[in-house]
Amino acid sequence: MTLFPPGSGRRRPTEQEALSLQLVSGLLIIIGIAAYALLFYSIAANGLLREATQGPAIPGIGVDIQRVVPPAGAEDQTPYFELTPLPGGPAQAAGVQAGDRLIRIDGEDLSPDMTAEQIEERLLERDVSLDVDDFAIGIDLLRPRPNGSLAEVSRQVLKNVPPTPLVAFLKSFGIIVPVLVLVLGAGFVYLGLRLRQYKLWAARWALVAFLWLMVGMIVVAVVVFWTQGQGGLITNAPFDTGRGLGAALPILLLVVPMFIAYRWLSSMTDVLFAGEESLTDRSTRFAWTLLVPTVTILILVAARPLEQSFIKSLTDDQFGTSRPARFVGLRNYQDLLSFQFAVVPCQTAETGDCERTRTGEVRWERSALEVEQEQRLREGTADRSRPRYEAVFTIPLPGTNGLRLLATDPKFFESFTNTLVFSVISVTLELLIGLAIALVVNSRFRGRGLMRTAMLVPWAIPTVVSATLWQVIMRPDQTGILNRLLMDLGFISRAEPVQWLSSSGPWMASIIAVDVWKTAPFMALLLLAGLQTIPADIYEAAEVDGASKLRQFFSVTLPLLRPALAVALIFRTLDALRVFDVFQVLLDVRRPSMATYNYNILVNNQADGYASTVGVVIFVIIFIFSVMYVRVVGIGQRG
Repeated sequence: MTLFPPGSGRRRPTEQEALSLQLVSGLLIIIGIAAYALLFYSIAANGLLREATQGPAIPGIGVDIQRVVPPAGAEDQTPYFELTPLPGGPAQAAGVQAGDRLIRIDGEDLSPDMTAEQIEERLLERDVSLDVDDFAIGIDLLRPRPNGSLAEVSRQVLKNVPPTPLVAFLKSFGIIVPVLVLVLGAGFVYLGLRLRQYKLWAARWALVAFLWLMVGMIVVAVVVFWTQGQGGLITNAPFDTGRGLGAALPILLLVVPMFIAYRWLSSMTDVLFAGEESLTDRSTRFAWTLLVPTVTILILVAARPLEQSFIKSLTDDQFGTSRPARFVGLRNYQDLLSFQFAVVPCQTAETGDCERTRTGEVRWERSALEVEQEQRLREGTADRSRPRYEAVFTIPLPGTNGLRLLATDPKFFESFTNTLVFSVISVTLELLIGLAIALVVNSRFRGRGLMRTAMLVPWAIPTVVSATLWQVIMRPDQTGILNRLLMDLGFISRAEPVQWLSSSGPWMASIIAVDVWKTAPFMALLLLAGLQTIPADIYEAAEVDGASKLRQFFSVTLPLLRPALAVALIFRTLDALRVFDVFQVLLDVRRPSMATYNYNILVNNQADGYASTVGVVIFVIIFIFSVMYVRVVGIGQRG
């Protein structure tokens, strides 16, 4: 049956044109259905998911157990259990050899009356839940020597335990790719159905879809040709052109029907299809056409890594181990961000005043929650699997009381406080100093070019190198350049050098000074670029009107410099919030920034899931600051 467009002034299609339209729309519908089929096939054929649902190919520790009864003439008639490691299994990797005799599992002796099936059940540990499983089994063996004697050896063997199906699915496919495939598949089917109704907007969007599908298939074909011809991503094998073409040619053949459909549809769009498009609709379609490569790259290089971090934050994954990750939901976020406030009194002296330490800090009593937690630990009723609330800091209140912040992860709250104080003070100082430098080098004087070049020297030095140099300058004894200089000038005593980077010294001011020294020139460069865009005629007109230099600065320079100030502030604030190298080089792990705390959790504690939680929280904090900056300074608004 031939379908005709509704009354729109377009001509009636011929039978051949109607059939061609059915084929083009059918191709779009087939592409949408194929996307669903490919997703479901990938899920069904995924090895990690199959292992999670059906068990690993080599269960347990990977050994074949045989109960051996010695012959009648043997001196020892006690039956024993002989092991044969399966190739590629954990037992073989741990050094178990064929002929070893199993005598003990996790320190418990085996009975000769046990069967091989009972031993296998012990090794599989089916009755042990994942929450308490250590994913390793200690076994003691008797290994026959060439002289006939037996030597006792011990081995710690990791178990082959499959991940849970949810973790296996999230690790293999994530969230973005399945959702994207489902949405695009539904979009292609919907577009194909609307195309059969001779909708003009459907024809326009179908042309965009075919165009980028062809581009995508060609890119995939090139990648497949290179990887298959090379034999993999990383290999030294000679390039095999025939193998590469054999793998890429089927993908290129799929481009042919898309190209034919694109050519036919582009020639018939303004002839057969009904409807009117506004300028806004055409602009929207053109914008999305240009944004497809950008969105694709963002998904590959930004969204997917962030998604994997979020997925890991929902598990208890361990870095550098073979134990499977377990899904824990939002427990990591609860352990990281849980906090409470408590009012605590100070420790009073005989005079009735609050006692103080040598550094002048008030001594505080413990809160009721801390006392309760300690009491539960003594009684053995505390849940040791959950973190305890610990003091982060105490803010003095009027009188003898203080407001104490308690958190399950006090180090993270300390790192957040350190980062926030560092960011606010350093960015403020860099803005003021950078603006002053920019105003100076923007004026006309002899040697201005040399000054502009020289001011970038601190910024050109890598941060790790400059931090190491400052570490030498700020040594806490007389060998430190800064201490030596202050001693020679008489500002400090030779017997009491300043501990610049110690926890009892001005360590925060020191690292802020290091960062300001390095980054103020970068801020000055950004602001200088903004000053260069301000026309000199405006200043001449202001002088004619009698405005002083100070009035010109506040009425002309600052308002016109607002976009450059906004960009400079955003760049420096985001950079300061993720500061790592200055803290890592100059300070110890007890005074971290958020980034160094994340690094310590991952590398030192090997808690990959928890470290991913910290990374996601850092991303959210930086995102919130970005949105606040954009709204406050009004970027993108016409003023």
